[in-house]
Amino acid sequence: MTEDTKQREYSRAEVAKHDGTGALWVIRGNQVFDLTTFHTDHPGGSDILMQFGGQDITEAMRDGDTHVHAIQAYRVLKDFYIGEVMAEDRLTYALPPSGKDEMDCVEEEEFLDINKPLFMQMWNSNFTKEFYLREVHRPRHLPRPAVFFANPILETLTRTPWWFIPIYWLPIVCTLLYLGVEYESAEVMFVGFVFGVLSWSLLEYSMHRFVFHYDDNIPEGTLAQVAHFLLHGVHHFLPMDQLRLVMPPALSTFLGLNILAVLSVVFSAGMLHAVSAGLLIGYVLYDECHYWLHHGTSQNKRLSALKTYHLRHHYKDFKAGFGITSDFWDKIFGTQFVASAD
Repeated sequence: MTEDTKQREYSRAEVAKHDGTGALWVIRGNQVFDLTTFHTDHPGGSDILMQFGGQDITEAMRDGDTHVHAIQAYRVLKDFYIGEVMAEDRLTYALPPSGKDEMDCVEEEEFLDINKPLFMQMWNSNFTKEFYLREVHRPRHLPRPAVFFANPILETLTRTPWWFIPIYWLPIVCTLLYLGVEYESAEVMFVGFVFGVLSWSLLEYSMHRFVFHYDDNIPEGTLAQVAHFLLHGVHHFLPMDQLRLVMPPALSTFLGLNILAVLSVVFSAGMLHAVSAGLLIGYVLYDECHYWLHHGTSQNKRLSALKTYHLRHHYKDFKAGFGITSDFWDKIFGTQFVASAD
C-alpha cells in the first residue's frame, strides 16, 4: 500500500483522481476500495471496472442492466477496503429489496486463511462436508498466486503457467502419431485422430461433471475433502489464480494414464495411438481455452458469451454449466443454468 493510502478517510474528489490502471479506487456505500491489483482479474474483464474508476459503484453493482452482483462479489470487494468517505461527502443509500445491505450479508471468514499455505490447513481441518462444500465454492481472490505447500519443491509442482501445457503435451502427441503409423495406415490414423479430437468435448463435460464435481457424493471426513480440494476444489476457491487454471502435468498425466488404460481395452494398437493423440490435442485446446475464459478478453460475441457462461459456473451456480469449451452437452443433458439464477 502506498504512502497516500495509509489515511483512513478520503473525499470523493480525492477518490475520483484514482481512475486509471496505475491506481483504481472506487466507492461503495461510503467505503473506499483500492482495486488496482484486482481489475485485471475482474471476471467481467478490466474494461468494465475501468469505466467506474474513481466513481461510486453502489448502484452499479445492483443494476440489472450492468450486472447484478452476487454476495460472493461483495466478499471479494471487502478484501480491498482501504478507508471511509469523509463525513461531509457521505451519502444515504437505499437498501436493496432484501432490506439488508449486501456488505452486511458477508460472513466472517471461518474457512481457510488464503495468506497461509493451504494444504496443511486442509489436512488439519475438521470441517463438516456441508460446511466444506459451501465454503470451497465461494470464490476468494488474491492478487498473487496462493501458496499451497510450505515446501518449495512440492509448491512448484502445483504451479503451472498456461504456456507450459503445449510444451509438455505436443511432443507426446507427435510421438503417439509417429509410433501409430507402424500399426495402421495414415488414412486410418487420420480417422482415429479426428475421432479423438471430436470426442474430447464429451470427455471434458463428463470429467467436469462426474469427477471434478463429485461434490455431494464425497464421504464425510478430512481425507475426502483434501482429495476434492486438490483435484478441483482449490480452483473454485481461488478461480482467478493464474498458476492454477491449467492442470499440473503430474495430475493430468495420472488422469491421462487411467484414461489410456480404458482406451487400450477398446482400441487396438495404431487406432489407440491415434485416438489418444486426438484426445490430447482436445485437452491442450481445452486447457488453453480455460485459461483464456478466466483472464482473456474479446470483442467476439461468441467468445464473450462463452466466457460469461463459464464464469457463471464459478460465481453463480457451480451445480450447472459443466461445459467449458462449449455448452452443447449441457443442452443435451439438461445441465444448463436456470433462468432464476440471475
